[in-house]
Amino acid sequence: MSEQPLTLRETAEGVALRAGVLVVGGVVIGGWLTAMLFKAASGLMRLLIGMLLVLVTGGLITWEVKKVQRRLEA
Repeated sequence: MSEQPLTLRETAEGVALRAGVLVVGGVVIGGWLTAMLFKAASGLMRLLIGMLLVLVTGGLITWEVKKVQRRLEA
């Protein structure tokens, strides 16, 4: 049995179907990946802001302690 060769219309429909599946898959996977990256960036920003606040607070406390020490020495 020999199969009939595909017509141009059947070939175009097959290509369009595969392209559609790839586009939908790409959008879904790309959207999911983007959401995960945004979530990771949000967590990283919270961590960095928290570290900055700890460092600033530590610096202010150290400054105040040194100021009090200088007053007590004088």
